[in-house]
Amino acid sequence: MTTESDPAFCALHVDDDEDIRGLVATFLPREQPELEVLSVSTAAAALDRLDAADCVVSGYHLPDMDGLALLRRIRAVYPGLPFVLYTAAGSEEIAAEAISAGVTDYLQKSTGREQYALLANRVQNLATQYRTARAMDDQQERFRRLVEHSSDVVSIVDSAGVFQYLSPAARHVFGYDPDDLVGDVGFDYVHPDDLDHTVETFLEAVADPAYRPVITFRFAHPEKGWVVLENTGRNLIDDPVVEGFVINSHDVTDRVERATELERQRDRFAEFANVVSHDLRNPLSVAGANLSLLERTEDLSRVAEVRLALERMEAIIDDLLTLAREGDGLTELSPVSLAEVVDAAWRSVDTEAARLTVDTAAVVIADPGRLQQLLENLFSNAVSHAGPAVHVTVVDSRADADASEDPVPATGATAATRGFAVTDDGPGIPPEDHERIFEYGVSSSTECTGFGLAIVRRVAEAHGWSVAVCESAAGGARFEFQGVRVLDDHPPNPDDGGDDTAGD
Repeated sequence: MTTESDPAFCALHVDDDEDIRGLVATFLPREQPELEVLSVSTAAAALDRLDAADCVVSGYHLPDMDGLALLRRIRAVYPGLPFVLYTAAGSEEIAAEAISAGVTDYLQKSTGREQYALLANRVQNLATQYRTARAMDDQQERFRRLVEHSSDVVSIVDSAGVFQYLSPAARHVFGYDPDDLVGDVGFDYVHPDDLDHTVETFLEAVADPAYRPVITFRFAHPEKGWVVLENTGRNLIDDPVVEGFVINSHDVTDRVERATELERQRDRFAEFANVVSHDLRNPLSVAGANLSLLERTEDLSRVAEVRLALERMEAIIDDLLTLAREGDGLTELSPVSLAEVVDAAWRSVDTEAARLTVDTAAVVIADPGRLQQLLENLFSNAVSHAGPAVHVTVVDSRADADASEDPVPATGATAATRGFAVTDDGPGIPPEDHERIFEYGVSSSTECTGFGLAIVRRVAEAHGWSVAVCESAAGGARFEFQGVRVLDDHPPNPDDGGDDTAGD
């Protein structure tokens, strides 16, 4: 069949009479210039050329089959292709049989040019209708395939928000089979905190067909939990074809999470700026004031004050750089002995007369360097706040209530989610400060920068762990880490806080 861009219509003429074929091929284009005639003498030849035809004009008596048999063969392949029976055999029986067989038009051969004008007009009209119908069918098929293969969900709801139709993408984006959602109220899947705004926007769009809202809300996915959808709506309830409210939904969960992370990083940088402007300004002021006194009085005792201020500035800068480096990114995680990392961290810190008890055989899945940094900061914090003779203990913690198991990529072994704790016997931390101590620059000691515990929390969160502080059995501080992946062949010690293994 000719394409839509081709202005000519093709009439496939089948007749065993060479003279008739010549007359039709001559006069039809004269009467209708947009018509082209393709002439063949047999039904078999016609069946081979159907893809080029917009209309078939056939005689009744053909060498290999009659015209009605040809019609039935054509209908099996191209049910909508117009078929005009053009024959001199004009008996009532043939006409009745042709109509029963589904012929599009029936025309008897006669003498005179008028018959060709009539035939040309009928063929032109039938070919135009067929080409238009095919174009509409193609457009509908194109739209159907676009909807079916789109990564966005196209859904139709009624004025009450009940699903009437969902495109196949609902299976991937929503997590449900489209047919399973038909008949459900869409609002039942919206997050409670987003429901009022969603319903209000929908009702406004139903009342005003010109309003085309774009709204974002969280949707209950059966496997992923709450996914964030960006939805564009259009009111076509009064459209007799659609009769519904059309919604295009796109999953923007990743985009929202990236935006949230960027916002968190911006807040973090703002905190850094506040710390730099506040905490560095104080030792700078001390150093500047003492230098001025030194210049005027040449009192060398002022040098000690300047040195202390500079050393504090150096400590603050070191901790700021550490905090920046100890961000969310980790190197490759691997199974490491918690006791060995504890020992390495203890040896790298000036612990003076402090004592250490290690009561764990756990092998944890962690970044060894970051884990050591976390422990070093906790040990330094204990010595600074509890005194040089503090007793620090590292123990296995009770397993999470929702402990899960999953494979460890590096080993193929199974890891369970548990925890560990670092405790001391110092004065402890007031309950009202349990959350505040993890903020940047917060410290009860004038000798500390206030970044140590902030680094502890950052490293823990980077591993996916939670960290909380409470009172230890000895009345000191207990830092509890949960969500730690531990190799399952090293179960937690049921004795939480024993003193069997010690290293001073």
